[in-house]
Amino acid sequence: MKKLMLGMTLGCALLTPVFSATAVALKSPNNACDVSLNYDVTLTPEQLVVGSKGQEHYRIEMEHLYVDGKEVPLNAAQKKLLTEYHQGVAEQMPEVIALVDDALIMANDGVTAALTPLLGDDAGSKLDAMMGQLRERINKTVYHKQDTYFIGATGSDVDEAFNEEFSQQVEELMMQSVGSILMNVGQSMMNGDGNFSERMEAFGERMEQIGDEIEKKMEARSDAIEQRADRLCDNFQQLLVVEQQLREQVPALAAYPLVSRHTDDD
Repeated sequence: MKKLMLGMTLGCALLTPVFSATAVALKSPNNACDVSLNYDVTLTPEQLVVGSKGQEHYRIEMEHLYVDGKEVPLNAAQKKLLTEYHQGVAEQMPEVIALVDDALIMANDGVTAALTPLLGDDAGSKLDAMMGQLRERINKTVYHKQDTYFIGATGSDVDEAFNEEFSQQVEELMMQSVGSILMNVGQSMMNGDGNFSERMEAFGERMEQIGDEIEKKMEARSDAIEQRADRLCDNFQQLLVVEQQLREQVPALAAYPLVSRHTDDD
């Protein structure tokens, strides 16, 4: 029974790292970096738009800057810094979106692998559907469609949707699947060689083997995602330096800090 509970716990725990690099916040697994976005960002080949809940705060078009709908005159040094900032954001957005997408795929594979042997194929199908719904919610906030990249930080709270809605769905699925779990345990106890204690031990060993196999499959993928999250955090901290310089040189941007860095004291 301990191994059975371990398998269920593992399946849910695999989802925890998925949002360590979401649109709203980027936090490296080793806690060396913790940055977040304060506004929604839309990137197209023609422009970079920063806003909140559909309202544009500023946009960059080549060397032109518009703040609150009005163009801001820039000198050569300011234009150079603006271009550097624009390029920095444009380079990071596809990386963030790809990381979120890959983390969701890994979570889906991990949860399915961990729970299907315990809950049965029917519950496995429900898990797939549940993960599909989660992905749809995330894709409304972080997406790449044709030439447009979007990262939302001010709309519906992805973390809240994940923590509350998804946890509720997992709980409901577990409650519905109690019968399947007990049936699997009962069959393992009734079938096989040896006495009850030996069968129980064999069942535990089988669960442990499943857990080991899942861990081996997921570990390399999880490490790769963590490394990418670390690199992204480093890049965003460098971008933060450029943004601070730009806001100092262009006072019109002072009210709209896109990137924030957090410390343990925050």
